Amino acid sequence: MSKAVASAWRSLVGSGPWGRGAAFGVLDIGSSKLCCYIARPRPGRGVQLIGRGYQLAEGIKAGEIVDAEAAETAILATLHEAEQQAGETLREIVLAVSGGRPQSTYVRVASQLHGRAVAESDIRLLLDRARRAVSTPEREVLHVVPLEVTIDGGRPLKDPCGLSGQRLEIVAHLVMATGTALRNLLACLERCHIEVKGIVCASYAAGLACLAEDELERGCLVIELGGGITGLACFAGGRLTLVEQVPYGGDHVTGDLAYGLSTSRQHAERIKNLFGSVQFRACDDNTRIEVPLLGDHADLPTGEVPRTRVTEIVRARVEETLLLAQKRLQEHDELLAARPPRSIVLTGGGSQLEGIEELVQEMFRLPARCGRPGALQAPPGRMEDTPCCAAAAGAVGLTLGDDGGLGWSEQIEVSILSSRLARLGQWFKENF
Repeated sequence: MSKAVASAWRSLVGSGPWGRGAAFGVLDIGSSKLCCYIARPRPGRGVQLIGRGYQLAEGIKAGEIVDAEAAETAILATLHEAEQQAGETLREIVLAVSGGRPQSTYVRVASQLHGRAVAESDIRLLLDRARRAVSTPEREVLHVVPLEVTIDGGRPLKDPCGLSGQRLEIVAHLVMATGTALRNLLACLERCHIEVKGIVCASYAAGLACLAEDELERGCLVIELGGGITGLACFAGGRLTLVEQVPYGGDHVTGDLAYGLSTSRQHAERIKNLFGSVQFRACDDNTRIEVPLLGDHADLPTGEVPRTRVTEIVRARVEETLLLAQKRLQEHDELLAARPPRSIVLTGGGSQLEGIEELVQEMFRLPARCGRPGALQAPPGRMEDTPCCAAAAGAVGLTLGDDGGLGWSEQIEVSILSSRLARLGQWFKENF
């Protein structure tokens, strides 16, 4: 976990209502599931989870809306479930999104200091200039993170504030997503009477929730094995350095099993969860699995396959997904050569496949482990450290914390009169 996120979970920060101990919500819109967390910051004792909603992502494919009515129903069900548990009503949330095909771009910006000391406002001004340089209606900026900060061309600085010089220069890393996909999500949430206060990239949030501080500093690759897509996020020097995506995930494994075993997707998903593996040592031809063929009664299956066949199908698709991930990373060889990952952390539902850690180690030749978020204090008897909820847990930290950069904000030009009316409306919302 980064210093910023860790400190945010240890104490209250921020000037908004969420910084005063008020409950807040985050909604992870994944490629196959929706997860809503309602949490409350506790001074000196981290963040307590008080409500959780979890539903299938109906009407959503690869993190993007394909059926507005079904998506709205699923989102409302997820929010209602979390609100019922928490005893709170959400009006504002932060979104963690895996859709929109997020990608990285880099911008170098500079300003003259004329011998004075660097202030935090100087950093923010340059980061905002970097955002405005690349933001378009087609591509929205989700994150602006300073990768390298120098004064007068000297050594890279972690925190230049207070240091003086003539010229301040920043290499900024910007995570961008498709504007249309984001606007569709915002419109759907608006119909649910929910205001979106921020948007974070799911693989970025998952990494912040699961990585140790040493991993963030030394360099680590996060592979988020979701249902419809696989997200990639590289970290080094305590910063996010790269975001990429592969259009395959656990749902494609399920589809391959359904086709290869001539069964329904429902039964294929169950077989994957019970017997799925990517290591042949876990099975042999003598282990037989009953498979309800298409048209069979669920209680009277007529099919039967060796477990080895299931492993062959699962491993083939997972290997293909990981090979595509390697190709995506090879497109950024120059960047990764300067900041190479030293280990791999797996998150998402697909990371629970038997033998997946060993397969990743074999293909990437790096140590790999399954990441589990552990910073949330859940009610007694409930465990919220599953890899599939890593993005939601990380979004909680980003909501309260500060990653040293700029987050998404909806840029709307308003007149003086309309801004006054907006403030008046906000006053009514807070007091009635």
